[in-house]
Amino acid sequence: MNPLSEVPAFAIRNLTHQGLRSYLTLLGVIIGIAAIVTLFSLGSGLNNAAREQFEQLGSNTLFVGLSGEFTQASGSSTNIKTLSESTINKIKAISQVEVVLAPVTAPVSIEYGRETVSGVVIATTPEESDAFADTGFVEVAEGRGLENRDVFSAFIGYSLAKDTFETEVRVGSKIDIEGKSFKVIGITQQSAQSFGGGPNTNNTIFISKRGYSQLFEETDPIFLLVKTNDPEDIGIVKDKIERIFESVYGKDQKVYEVVTSDQLLEQIGQFLGIIQLVLVGIASISLLVGGIGIMNTMIMSVLERTAEIGVMKAVGATNTLVLGVFLAEAAFIGLVGGFFGVVVGYLLAFLVGAISVTTGLALKVELDVGLIIGSLLFAMIVGMISGYIPARRAAKMDPVVALRGIE
Repeated sequence: MNPLSEVPAFAIRNLTHQGLRSYLTLLGVIIGIAAIVTLFSLGSGLNNAAREQFEQLGSNTLFVGLSGEFTQASGSSTNIKTLSESTINKIKAISQVEVVLAPVTAPVSIEYGRETVSGVVIATTPEESDAFADTGFVEVAEGRGLENRDVFSAFIGYSLAKDTFETEVRVGSKIDIEGKSFKVIGITQQSAQSFGGGPNTNNTIFISKRGYSQLFEETDPIFLLVKTNDPEDIGIVKDKIERIFESVYGKDQKVYEVVTSDQLLEQIGQFLGIIQLVLVGIASISLLVGGIGIMNTMIMSVLERTAEIGVMKAVGATNTLVLGVFLAEAAFIGLVGGFFGVVVGYLLAFLVGAISVTTGLALKVELDVGLIIGSLLFAMIVGMISGYIPARRAAKMDPVVALRGIE
């Protein structure tokens, strides 16, 4: 019988005979693979959630903002220029443009009862509110949305209403925004916020632009969301908007930039990818420890099974065959550890994903066949590399010496 066909039995017997040492070896591999699978899955989950929310916006969406806003920390500009109504009207006049959303945002203090907290208001028109609803970001859970007659009315986020204040804010309640009283007319549906995937509506207050003008003198926006009639028009509209900005701010202007949803999603993916690789690199250290454990186990296995090696060589097993047997055994140990590592890794990833969604952060963790196969192969390769030296040592044993049970 070919000894290679009995490798699983050899490996299981070796793991059993080695006792605690073997289980600790497996534990090292399991921890390393589990850490890698968990981190990869969570990174992919963030990316999936962001992609899903951008798909809600559609591939026919353009983002217009201050230069650097989409590639570095916002607010870095010391000379912020708002978008005038005439500039916005020029963009609206582009024949391929379906709708232009021009919300105005500002940080505010919010008082309810005897408590005061910080928050963010987004001022829109009823038409813009309907367009936001079409994206899926803003859904009414209680009450209603903004209407043309509303001035001192507020449509507030779920978390702000339910979790922020000691007393729950209800439809019909009065809240003070920057010292002025607003009536709550509606509460948003609770939503999960993905990395870079749209506004966090859970903690946002929506008011009318007329109401906003009662709080602040500056009512012009610094951000636009432009939707085209057809996804194929995205490039044409982008060029036309950039030419409008050149006519307003001069040629080669660096005040505003226009980014497609695909470009923004790609930038988010690159950023997440870098973080993911760094974390996985750190996690790989534990797998290295597992590899050292496999090497130690295999060395002890060679020492304890010299007589068995002698018998194999006495009945005609070549050095290559003995080397293959022990390499395959090391690979099997890595495979077993990798299998349980994948299971543990995905259990942790799905658990973290479920907890994150309940706290308002979207994580769409999904099974990745490529990651599973790659992790198992990686664990096997680590096992084979770690077991090579002891396997080579076993292959070079003199059969007569080995039969005596000594090296």
